[in-house]
Amino acid sequence: MVKLILVRHGQTTWNAEDRLQGQLDPELSELGLRQAAAAADALAGERVDAVYSSDLRRALTTALLIAEKRGLPVDATPLLREVNLGAWQGLTLVEVQARYPTEYAAYREDSVANRPPGAERLEDLIDRARRFIETVVADCAAGNIVVVAHGGIIRGALCCALDGAPTLYRRVKLDNGGFTTIGFSSSGPPHIFAVNETCHLREIGETETVQEL
Repeated sequence: MVKLILVRHGQTTWNAEDRLQGQLDPELSELGLRQAAAAADALAGERVDAVYSSDLRRALTTALLIAEKRGLPVDATPLLREVNLGAWQGLTLVEVQARYPTEYAAYREDSVANRPPGAERLEDLIDRARRFIETVVADCAAGNIVVVAHGGIIRGALCCALDGAPTLYRRVKLDNGGFTTIGFSSSGPPHIFAVNETCHLREIGETETVQEL
């Protein structure tokens, strides 16, 4: 079995402003750097065979802090990028509601069918997560793999593990710096070991952030 330890990146300056990031590339905040360091410390006692990351800076910075404690390289891939939020990227929710009132109301009614203008479909995000998982499982018969990514792609991985429809996507809460652990094999069903584990962040405080769309 390949066990994926999925780590949501540390808080960014835009997370702190409740600003939608999508595939734009803000940096970690001071709190986010502390969260990333705490995640790295928490994983210090775990066997880790490889580290993968989204190629966006917030995830890659977090992954490098984890990998450097072990002398491992980070394999960065665009498959692990956050969901693309189209025209809403870079806006706060207040700005979205002011500029796109009709579209936002439709999104709130059904976030699967009514995506932001120009945004990625959730079905496509889940397919990206599935392609990444299939590649890793094919390359590694067994082992512990740290995957540093975003709330969207981690929720996509959970949808894959549960054979779930995109309607499950919005029902999962993930905090910055939290761990979600899923085991995958080529011969049996996935196993979910933990979702949004945040015990390692308690001493930091203020770990909870607004989740992206």
